[in-house]
Amino acid sequence: MAEKIFCGVDLGGTATKIALGRASGELLVESEIPTRSQDGPAGVLGRIADEVLRLTGEASVKPEALGMAAPGTLDIAHGIVKYFPNFPGHWPDVPIRGILQAQIGCPVYILNDVRTATLGELDYGRGRDVDSMVFMAIGTGLGGGVVIDRQLRLGRIGSAGELGHMIMQPDGRLCGCGARGCLETLVSGPALAGEGVRLLLSGQAPHLYE
Repeated sequence: MAEKIFCGVDLGGTATKIALGRASGELLVESEIPTRSQDGPAGVLGRIADEVLRLTGEASVKPEALGMAAPGTLDIAHGIVKYFPNFPGHWPDVPIRGILQAQIGCPVYILNDVRTATLGELDYGRGRDVDSMVFMAIGTGLGGGVVIDRQLRLGRIGSAGELGHMIMQPDGRLCGCGARGCLETLVSGPALAGEGVRLLLSGQAPHLYE
């Protein structure tokens, strides 16, 4: 019997990565498209559906299911976005599962992107040999995942490990989520790059200048 094929989607702030592969980890085809979050949920999800259908046609396969890694707080059980802190409009109550299932024609499952990466590390990376671990990801934002006794712990609302929006400086910089002084404003990729530029221009980083 032929091994089942699955589709994976990594929805990012700048780019969205899509792949078709087997449960063993073997990839058949993959691609990357611009997210263009300014187009809103309909535009972003419509482009994703079009690209998934293009890839499935190219590979002449029908995926058993689609799993999406999404950058925010989610209602996992119902496949609904609760809050995307770094997307315009924040996407409250957008039914990702329903929208994509109708367009692609297979079951759709969603999970926070960093918690998804935590599962990947647990099964295929350094987590293979440990019982408990914490995974941290620094990018446009800052996120984390927690594994205890080889189980991904999501917490009551699915946000365990979401450290980026803990307020460190109540009167600090404005964050994409609307609050001030979140940890993300201090140690995310853009925050670190911005601090590097400040040190460079103020003459406090001669090696960086060189």
